[in-house]
Amino acid sequence: MLLILVCTLISVGVSAQTISGKLIDEDSQPLPYANVVLLSLPDSVFVSGATSDDKGNFILKDLSSRSYLLQVSYIGYQPQSILLENLDRKINLGDIRLVQDAVALKGVTVTGSNVVEKIDRQIVIPSSRQIKAATSGYELLSHMQLPGLKVNSMERSISTVSGGRVQLRINDIEASTAQVQALRPDEVLRVEYIDNPDMQYANTDVDAVINYVVRRRESGVAGGFNLTNAVTTGFGNDNVYIKVNHKLSEFGFNYYVSYRDYNDRFVDENQSFSLPDGNRNRYLKGITTPFNYADHYLELNYNLTKPERYVFNASFTDNIFRSPHNDYGQIIREEGKNDIYSFTKKINSSNSPSLDLYGKVSLPKKQELMLDVVGTYISSDFERNYNEALSEGGAPYSEYIYSTDGKRYSLIGEGIYRKNFKNVALSGGLKYTLAYTNNKYKGDVKQTDGMHSSDLYGYVQVNGKWKKLSYLLGVGLSRQSYDESGKGYSFYMFRPSVSLSYKLFEGATLKYVFSSTPNVPSLSSLSDIRQQLTDIEVNRGNPNLNPYRSYSNTLQLSWGNKWVDLQLKGGYYFSKNPIMEEVSRVSQQDGSYLFEYGVDNQDRFSRLNGQLYANVDIVPDMLSLSLYGGVNRYESKGNSYLHTFNAWYGGGNLSFTYKKFSAYAVVSSRYNTLFGETVSYGEKNCMLQCSYKIKHFNVGAGMLYPFKSKGWSGGTKLLSNEVRKETWSFIKDNGNMFLLTLSWDFSVGKKHHAGTKVTNNVDRETGIVM
Repeated sequence: MLLILVCTLISVGVSAQTISGKLIDEDSQPLPYANVVLLSLPDSVFVSGATSDDKGNFILKDLSSRSYLLQVSYIGYQPQSILLENLDRKINLGDIRLVQDAVALKGVTVTGSNVVEKIDRQIVIPSSRQIKAATSGYELLSHMQLPGLKVNSMERSISTVSGGRVQLRINDIEASTAQVQALRPDEVLRVEYIDNPDMQYANTDVDAVINYVVRRRESGVAGGFNLTNAVTTGFGNDNVYIKVNHKLSEFGFNYYVSYRDYNDRFVDENQSFSLPDGNRNRYLKGITTPFNYADHYLELNYNLTKPERYVFNASFTDNIFRSPHNDYGQIIREEGKNDIYSFTKKINSSNSPSLDLYGKVSLPKKQELMLDVVGTYISSDFERNYNEALSEGGAPYSEYIYSTDGKRYSLIGEGIYRKNFKNVALSGGLKYTLAYTNNKYKGDVKQTDGMHSSDLYGYVQVNGKWKKLSYLLGVGLSRQSYDESGKGYSFYMFRPSVSLSYKLFEGATLKYVFSSTPNVPSLSSLSDIRQQLTDIEVNRGNPNLNPYRSYSNTLQLSWGNKWVDLQLKGGYYFSKNPIMEEVSRVSQQDGSYLFEYGVDNQDRFSRLNGQLYANVDIVPDMLSLSLYGGVNRYESKGNSYLHTFNAWYGGGNLSFTYKKFSAYAVVSSRYNTLFGETVSYGEKNCMLQCSYKIKHFNVGAGMLYPFKSKGWSGGTKLLSNEVRKETWSFIKDNGNMFLLTLSWDFSVGKKHHAGTKVTNNVDRETGIVM
């Protein structure tokens, strides 16, 4: 008996122990991706480490019986140490509450190892240096240097390197430019970067998603302003915001205005029209003309959140756009003929109020249900006047005028269900969009288009992990329908999706993603409208267009440590029967010819891509450099043409911070593309910015497009056998543009955790032919 007792005691003493717990904040909200470190005592030698999961839980296994010191840290919070003396059993520490640092971000410093790879996203925790250097959500992304993104904090723009759309969200609520600009970096807990959006986003046109996870205030008032204005020309991006919190409620107001007022814009063009008796060649020399617009955004928001129970969010927004001058003039020069002066005047305005009602409820057994309803009304007006004269400003001998009065009404409803099991998560959703568009064309074109459209999309997806393999598998079904005067289509598509991620070794991950999407014709291209552009050029719609299918495959290898992050990425994109250009030469009764620009379902389109990205912390917590480069191989096959095109691209950015001073620089080459018969030449981007913090103020200066005499430029080349055309637009006002920035923020009271909204519904299509 004594021998059995001794053996039992020995087995207990040498058996492996575990330590587990849950990390939460002051509002009892979980703290995911926090650092947990276990040190042995009394020598303080590292024993084990972990990162908390999505719910804040962590566990340390296979521990021997002895004394330990458990250290927990999370950026923006005071670190906590727990003494575990003579640990001889499995122990669950329960909830471990972390308190926000009284002096923001001095408690924890996160450096290079701040990225957590998930199957559907990267979880990136901003470092203290990055947060201190930023005054807005855009500036924070600039300093974070995420792979595959191009960020211009002065122009308030963000896109993928390929020019694709990036959806921005705050606490899973789709965010506007104004909201991201008003975002306080010191309230950002982490940034979720989805570079391959899953089934939830499959029915949108986004190539990537950025979700800022932030803390809100519990009571009090917070607000401020952020101003960026040019000294050398008419350029500005300004906003003012305020939020009031009381108990579970948050009231918000946000106003943002972006304006441009340029006087030195011109468009040069070379044209060659194919005729039976030879080519007709023309050179169009640009004449300086004005270009201006003002874009106003107003938002009123109310959020009611009971943590872990429910969320209600109501948001009213209004976007008012006015562009009185989008003009360009040209001198048409043709051998053997007198010069002709052409002038195109464009006026564009729109108003789009929208009401968004959202609700989410947490159900028993780790379930969630979300519902969202969005109603939008869009009123738009467009005018175009083209004339030709024998002298600049002279009486026109040829003139084409038309205008459009557009109205669009839409209703979007969406529901999402989620259920978490022990090792997998299941989610599904249903989204329905119903819209009616009525456009009245006046002038040389007299016609009214009434178009009904609907879009139904449903999906189910499951994600989980098996050993070193993480997976996300989904299936979706969509139905798009369109009707105009009894003509239209109904298009069904089965949409599988696969995402696999395998951890090769510490810091290295191999990831494969496959997705399929339907592509529907734009309402403007479906319109049966024929518009005279010039004396010899016509634009026409095609009501016989059909939707088509596209498929995407991506393979990505990532590796990183505390100082370096590398990413090698390859992809193949294919479309069957895509909607691409169709240029035709049409004979007239008088023996002359017109050239019609239209679209039709063509044979195929493909793009093969390879890209390398590298980020290096040159001086930790002070200086970092990010570089990228890649190549695209395009093939565009129409019903009567075949074009191929190779395009290299590259760029980089540099981030520097020292105490209260910060600087940022970005440079990139043109990103050139081919689609249909048109090669598009993107802009060469260059930006320099520096700033200095003085308490709640931040003052700064910067330059856009330095050392460029012609300023901004972008162009296109038409490769059609009927028409060869190369067009370049220049905005000299943008060259060597010098800007000043000023921001100020204030806050009084505790923070409030505003519940997350996970749908992303908005309607912006007008259907107007321009």
